[in-house]
Amino acid sequence: MQIQFWGVRGSIPSPGPDTAQFGGNTPCVEVRNEGEPLIILDAGSGIRKLGLSIIKDPSVTEIHILLSHTHWDHIQGLPFFAPLFSPKYTIKLYGPVHYSKNLEQILSLQMDYTYFPVRVEELASKLSFHDISEHEFMIGKAGVKTQFVNHPVVCLTYRIAFNGKTFVYLTDHEPYRNLFDDGDEVNREEGRLVAAEQTESLIKFIEGADLLCMDAQYTPEEYKSRIGWGHSHVDYTYSAAREAGVKELILFHHDPDRSDAELQRILSGLQDRSWSPMSGAVPVRLARERLVITL
Repeated sequence: MQIQFWGVRGSIPSPGPDTAQFGGNTPCVEVRNEGEPLIILDAGSGIRKLGLSIIKDPSVTEIHILLSHTHWDHIQGLPFFAPLFSPKYTIKLYGPVHYSKNLEQILSLQMDYTYFPVRVEELASKLSFHDISEHEFMIGKAGVKTQFVNHPVVCLTYRIAFNGKTFVYLTDHEPYRNLFDDGDEVNREEGRLVAAEQTESLIKFIEGADLLCMDAQYTPEEYKSRIGWGHSHVDYTYSAAREAGVKELILFHHDPDRSDAELQRILSGLQDRSWSPMSGAVPVRLARERLVITL
């Protein structure tokens, strides 16, 4: 399994000299398994360059795009994805079930003629839409498993297994917390138990992954004033990876205001702590555009 990062920033594209090292495009990750359909996780602005790469590769004809959710930074690159405009490609788009609109309706809105010159029904590719929830399915010989995570809109994490290796893509998630902390004692205890069960379920989902790519947008101090925004802080992300026994962690969804130098300092601070191999230390690095990892 080969994983390549094409967009690693959260919230909004942030190009410029301060973000050139790690990249300023919003989320998009490519997963290739030899002889299998191409898998793409999210369609942020990073998918534009990926699309230009794909059309130069004659081996790719079937593409599966798995959306974590439909917030703007995770779909904004889709109208600029070159394979959509060619009849050569069969493209299957997956995303979490919504209550008011289906996936096709949501994605068609951003290509309404008011906002974009080409509408969905005018695209040349063989395009289909698939609304999904928590379940397991196959893409070729790759097994895909999904689970809902904690975000202000319905959001999925994906666990992809192929040839004995596992990759987990877990973005736009924040720690589960007691929603009844200000209630009476009975409600507080119930809230604590629910949060603990949700956390345990997430740890089980990512358990033992060969590679975990996980949201780490904030520092612990920043998170205190951003509770409820739907993102994790770096200490929580690393602790979850340790508890789940993952083999390697990639910090992802970098804050758009975070410079490359600041990202390096955050990583160095994490690596300098007193987590030893005996206590379950996990190798960790920062997501970077064009980074390729082979499992």
